[in-house]
Amino acid sequence: MYGIEHSLLCLILFVPIMAKRRVYKTTTIARAKAAAAKYRSAQRKASEAAIRVRVLVVDDHAIVRKAICDLLSHDRTLDVICQTASGEEAVSKAEELQPDLVLLDIGLPGISGIEAARQIRQISPQSHIIFLSQYDSLQMVNEALRVGGHGYVAKVDAGLDLLSAIRTVREGTCFVSQRIRDQGWTAKRE
Repeated sequence: MYGIEHSLLCLILFVPIMAKRRVYKTTTIARAKAAAAKYRSAQRKASEAAIRVRVLVVDDHAIVRKAICDLLSHDRTLDVICQTASGEEAVSKAEELQPDLVLLDIGLPGISGIEAARQIRQISPQSHIIFLSQYDSLQMVNEALRVGGHGYVAKVDAGLDLLSAIRTVREGTCFVSQRIRDQGWTAKRE
C-alpha cells in the first residue's frame, strides 16, 4: 500500500481536509480583519471622545450665545455641554458639570463674570476660563486674568480669535486678543 494506492488514498482522504482548512483559514482571516477594523473604529471614537473639550458658554445675550455656539460647532473637538445667562448659573453649572473650558462674559446679571470666575476656580479648578467680553481696557483684562482667567478675547474679535484662543489656552499658554496687545498689554500678571 505504498505505491499508487497510497497516493490515491492520501489524495482522497486529505484533499477534503485541506480544503476545509483553507475555508476555515480564509473565514478566520476575514473575521480577524473585521474584528481589527471594528477595534480600530472603537479606538478612533474613544480617542476622539478623549480629546473632546467640554465647553460651558456664559453670556447674558441669547443671540451672542447662539453665535458662539455656532462658531464652536465648526470644530469637532469642541462640545458645548451647557449655556447659561448669569454668573450664578455659571457657577452652579460649573460645579455640576466640571467643564474643561468656560467661555465667560464679564457683564452678567447678578454676580459679574469676574466674581463668577473667582468662584469657578474654587469649585472646578481644572476648568480653563476664557473671558469673552466687550470691554477691552487693560485694567479689565488684568483683573480678569488675575482672578484666574486663562485668556481674554474682545467680542469684536471673537470671529477671528476665539478658536485660536481655545487652542492656545488648551496648550497651556495665556491668550489675549491682538486689540488688547496693541494697547500695550504684556504677559505679566499683576
